Amino acid sequence: MGRFHKSMWVIGFILAFVLVLPGTSKAQRMVVGWSAVSALNAPFWVIKEAGFFRQEGLDADLIFIATSSTMAQSMLAGEVAISSANSQVVADVGLQGGDLVAMGAVINVVAFYIMAAPDVKTIEDLKGKPVGVSRFGASTDFAMRKLLTKYGLEPVRDVPIIQIGGMPEIAAALSKRSIYAAPMSFPMAYIAQQAGIKILFNLAKEDIPFVHVGITTSRRFMKERRAQAKAFLRAYGRAVHFMHTRKEETKAIFARYTKIKDPGMLDGSLQYAYDFVEKIPLVKPQAFQVTLDEIAKKNPKAKLTKAEQFYDNGLVQELIDEGFFRNLWK
Repeated sequence: MGRFHKSMWVIGFILAFVLVLPGTSKAQRMVVGWSAVSALNAPFWVIKEAGFFRQEGLDADLIFIATSSTMAQSMLAGEVAISSANSQVVADVGLQGGDLVAMGAVINVVAFYIMAAPDVKTIEDLKGKPVGVSRFGASTDFAMRKLLTKYGLEPVRDVPIIQIGGMPEIAAALSKRSIYAAPMSFPMAYIAQQAGIKILFNLAKEDIPFVHVGITTSRRFMKERRAQAKAFLRAYGRAVHFMHTRKEETKAIFARYTKIKDPGMLDGSLQYAYDFVEKIPLVKPQAFQVTLDEIAKKNPKAKLTKAEQFYDNGLVQELIDEGFFRNLWK
């Protein structure tokens, strides 16, 4: 009996030792969150569906969290390790003492097409005509105001801005001509096109900086689980490469997550992703500075804060220096 107990004690010790070893499945377990049914979140879908979590030794769950505030709360509580939270979320949380940081950027510019009525030929044609945004303070509102300002039009004074709601409501308002232009994303931009609405601007070409979709985590996660954070960034790189080289398989993944069946809509969604998604996910400093400048209009604390505290390109730069992206893209 004594020998039996001794053997069980040894087995128990070994199991306990194995479970705390770095690199085991228990140590690798984490949750990754994404927040919008949009092609901009496609790299997160592809990481899971194409098997890149597994390839990089990550045991991860991919979950959908619809609102940025809930996503931030889940990350601060340690329930979500990495998410698609944008620079607005990271900066807002950081100014309140939170620990979020962008370790990469999926998109470094405002990622919309400006859709307009057929009779709107140039941005000057919008003077005196109402344009729509989802809600005031949202990324659609930010995008429209920045574009108007860039071309010398004063938002509200020269071009009235109306709060419409979600993308379906914006598409309906454009069709009814209750607004004459609005920022839209795919797949809803495709529906607007079928109703005769056209693309007036592709904001990928307008260089309006903003971390529209981030690769967001906490500084604690980057410090304590650095190998996993770096593995996720490798998985991201592989996913974007897959999107560019395995088009039909990528569209099948899009269809699974968006429920889209229309071939034209799937093609347009994939092109939308090509237009905006970064192949090398370095955060561009100006993309955070612009966010701080906007926040500073209502929160003076943002004026005293440096953009560098909200992002950390260290791991992506390591991968660049190691030749990961060069070898991936040949």
